[in-house]
Amino acid sequence: MCAGAIDGTHIPILAPVESHVEYVNRKGFHSIIMQAVTDCNYLFRDVVIGWPGSVHDARVLSNSAIFKNGNKKHLFPARLVKEIGGVEIAPFLVGDPAYPLLPWLLKGYLRNNASEMEKRFNYNLSRARMTIENTFGRWKGRFVRFGKRVDMEVSSLVNVVHASCILHNMCELQKNNFLLDWEVVGAIEELNEPEDEIEAAQDADNIRSVLTEHFA
Repeated sequence: MCAGAIDGTHIPILAPVESHVEYVNRKGFHSIIMQAVTDCNYLFRDVVIGWPGSVHDARVLSNSAIFKNGNKKHLFPARLVKEIGGVEIAPFLVGDPAYPLLPWLLKGYLRNNASEMEKRFNYNLSRARMTIENTFGRWKGRFVRFGKRVDMEVSSLVNVVHASCILHNMCELQKNNFLLDWEVVGAIEELNEPEDEIEAAQDADNIRSVLTEHFA
């Protein structure tokens, strides 16, 4: 049922001449954001590149094509929908607390008041989310320049990053060797965005509850 994971990563840049303040992220350096959806094979399935570093992950998502298609139920074929506990559940993505809870995008429960069953769900969801963290690590390992400030016009950098994602996928599909030491070369600390405060839709909450009980 889990079709992939979604997350954002920051690519450091030199301060742009115009609107440079918008590109300062919460860590205090200039960056652009890459939102990505990845699968369990470390492949990029969807990327959105170029938003200024100050923008919240939830805003990047809400302005993306994957958000519009997800809300229209166009992300996955209808034949993949399954019924569990009387609730129809389509394939879904998993994300961190920065994202809204949606029927096609699940995130964990708040840790402060989570039950034991909910904590187990959070643990399993966190393990599923590791696929995108590993993908980012492998991508940055292959293209270490993105771990340092890139001196390039943002519009040009967006194209370069797009190309690197395609090349990364080619390397993974061809099973090219990847040295584990590469993962830490040039990497920057990821930014943990604050939790999204949008109230979850009832159907999304029902789906998460059913899955919590199903995998308990």
